[in-house]
Amino acid sequence: MSMRDRRPILALVDADVLAYQAAAGAEKTISLDGEVVAPVCRLSDAFEVFENKLYALLMHVDASDFLLCFSDSTKNNFRRAVWPGYKANREGKPRPIILSRLKQFCMEAYPDRHILRPGLEADDCLGILSTRASFRPNRRKVICSIDKDLRGVPGNFFDLGHPEGGILRITPEAANLWFITQTLTGDPTDNYPGCPGIGPATARKLLKGAGPVMTMLWAVVLAAYEKAGLTESDALAQARVARILRSVDYDFKQKKVKLWNPPKS
Repeated sequence: MSMRDRRPILALVDADVLAYQAAAGAEKTISLDGEVVAPVCRLSDAFEVFENKLYALLMHVDASDFLLCFSDSTKNNFRRAVWPGYKANREGKPRPIILSRLKQFCMEAYPDRHILRPGLEADDCLGILSTRASFRPNRRKVICSIDKDLRGVPGNFFDLGHPEGGILRITPEAANLWFITQTLTGDPTDNYPGCPGIGPATARKLLKGAGPVMTMLWAVVLAAYEKAGLTESDALAQARVARILRSVDYDFKQKKVKLWNPPKS
């Protein structure tokens, strides 16, 4: 982050993370009759935890303002049309009982300081707003999340899981390298496979020396997928799922995602 950039900080907050942590933290387990055990949670308790986490974050990054970014339902996510199994591994898993209600309550509590867009995840809203020059140009925008995928977005990033690291500056070259690495390795957490047989170490080895130019990085991806017996279409599908949207990937007039395409040689 440039020392010469003295604009007040706008924290772009991954509110999904804060809401989940707050809902889980406020949940308690009670025994109803000595045999049946059930989770209970008061909405007011969960919201208090949410706000405590939010304002502690704002103090940590010295933010003068904030915007809460929430995800639309996974079943509506645009990535499902590209890769139907995207996050299918999470379906049916237990979640904090108050989570959905807490998210709705937070949006009602901050009507002018939240954003949720159809088909988009919070990550995508964070990436789009962070990279859109015309959005709050008088503010230094900082993405605040625990999600490592946000390292695929150029700009300022604050890792909620490692606050001791401070605000990191992600260069366009570093962001592109992260994105392409994810295209190769996939992400079991989000249930997309990437290129078979390629883990982080192999991806680093393949990409070493490829340079920052996207055409060269993409050439490495195509060679790896071809070697694995897959096609360019297979590689492109994984790239589109792996990519966290930036402002260039979104049509603001039609409010639609522009699926990523590799640059032409």
